[in-house]
Amino acid sequence: MYVLSKDVVCSSLLVARQTIVRILLLRDTRYEIPITSNGFSLLELIGVIAIIAILGSVITPNVINHLNAAARDAELETLDGIAHAIEVYLRENHTWPPTLVSLSPNYLSTNTVQLTQNDRGFPRYFFVHPDISAITNATGLSSSEIDDAQFLLISNLKADAVPTITNAAEFDAWWNTDESSTPDLKIHRGQVSDLFSLLTLNATGSRGGYQIDGTTTNWDCQTKPELDHNKYHLTGTTVAFDEISQYAIPEVQFSLAKDLSYRFDPCHATGSRWRTVPSANPECWSLWITTDKDVSGSGDPCLDTWDDAEIVQVGQAYFSLEPGTSAGTFSSPANMENQSLLGLASLHAIHYVTRNITVGSTTTFDLLAGDLLLAHHGGLELVGAVWTGKEDVFVFRPNTAGDYGSGTVSMLLNDFSGHAHAISLVETATVVGDTTLSAGSFLFGTSGGGKNDIQLFTPTEVGSTTSGTTSILIDGASIGMTKEVTGLDLIETSLMIGGITLDSGTILVTLKDDNPGVGTNRIATLEEDIFYLTVTSTEIGSGSSVATATLLLEGADVNLDSKDEAVHGLSLAPTL
Repeated sequence: MYVLSKDVVCSSLLVARQTIVRILLLRDTRYEIPITSNGFSLLELIGVIAIIAILGSVITPNVINHLNAAARDAELETLDGIAHAIEVYLRENHTWPPTLVSLSPNYLSTNTVQLTQNDRGFPRYFFVHPDISAITNATGLSSSEIDDAQFLLISNLKADAVPTITNAAEFDAWWNTDESSTPDLKIHRGQVSDLFSLLTLNATGSRGGYQIDGTTTNWDCQTKPELDHNKYHLTGTTVAFDEISQYAIPEVQFSLAKDLSYRFDPCHATGSRWRTVPSANPECWSLWITTDKDVSGSGDPCLDTWDDAEIVQVGQAYFSLEPGTSAGTFSSPANMENQSLLGLASLHAIHYVTRNITVGSTTTFDLLAGDLLLAHHGGLELVGAVWTGKEDVFVFRPNTAGDYGSGTVSMLLNDFSGHAHAISLVETATVVGDTTLSAGSFLFGTSGGGKNDIQLFTPTEVGSTTSGTTSILIDGASIGMTKEVTGLDLIETSLMIGGITLDSGTILVTLKDDNPGVGTNRIATLEEDIFYLTVTSTEIGSGSSVATATLLLEGADVNLDSKDEAVHGLSLAPTL
């Protein structure tokens, strides 16, 4: 109801009083009609009624205009109240209210009719920008979508507005509508991008998983695709990070209250791998291995099956080595059998090159960090454009750094041993016991003479014609290695891996079969195990081999427990 202001009423009464007085003063006494005790004469009443009619014709349009203006203002206030309730609903539920009815009674103490109809009985309409109308808070909004975090409330006091909004263009047209030419049309424009916070998550290689508002958005123990999440989520969103299992006990859980960036650093200590302020990441090493045969049903949850020409990475997350219990995530950084470039049937020797280095003296070859040195088990095979045999070591260079899906092949060491079972390039001068190994030389194991020895090859020529000098570094029989050496890697700089420290000069070894007593301390090893030698003296240095053996990876702990799963090739490599 509209109430006349005090000034309007007083002004109107004063005009009426003054008019009546003038009529009475101007009466002609010759025709005076006596005033009786019953009130005004008929003539006077007619005059008053005429005056009131005149005043009504002047006052009524103003009153109606004031009433309409008040109704429009009231509708705008009502739309503002509904909009506030929508924002509260959005913050609390992390989704849009499906209809205006959903706001009653928890978000507005108004019945549903009053919510959905204006005071003139015409419908109110609620629209969310079509590009985000089906927002899932676990997925979030991209940087291009956040500007469209908008909604419209539309009401017309004179007629049904009947808006049609099915796409972004129609939404934008109503958003930009000028209501000044249609005063009874009222539009509330809601921009709610300020209710969202930016959550940035990234990781390289193996990673833990994350949940957003209870929805498992990422859990993948494979290395690809890498995690790259950069989305806006409603403030108050619950975010949970896990390192070990699928959210049984999240290491980190919080309610998003501001823009945040998290990174998964698998090489940090357990419980601190999800980090808000990533510091310099420690060098993240894994074990790269090949196995004797194809493997099916390994029991590993991340990589159950692989080929004998496939490299298997054993590493982060949850990587731990002996003493204790060996553990780690299995993944496949490279499968040479699956590439059109390589027709390889099996792999034995592998080595990951960690730095640029030139090998050879008379003829040379420039190796690059990330190159793989490989040897296979078969006869003469065409690998890329290069014919290779089991006596050869060749170089595989990826076309894209870190991506071993395609690359080029070159001969490095041609027919240099009876059967290249194991290979490790010495990339920087390293002291092993009483001997300094020069950069550019190779440790290798062979199926030929001295197959249980660790031998040293210093190349003069490399490539299609290979020459150089060969000598025995470690006499296998002297330290209880009675079986064939199938995997080797030299630790050139002390490093932390799987919770333990390996010192410079340490040699990682695998043997073809079970061995009852390795090292001067005589530990038992299986063909699925990896152990390391701490060397005191060598054949080259003092003429005798002395070394203790320590178990590094117990194969049975990580489901390497059959002859097919015997470890052959071996190399340390950065986690991919």
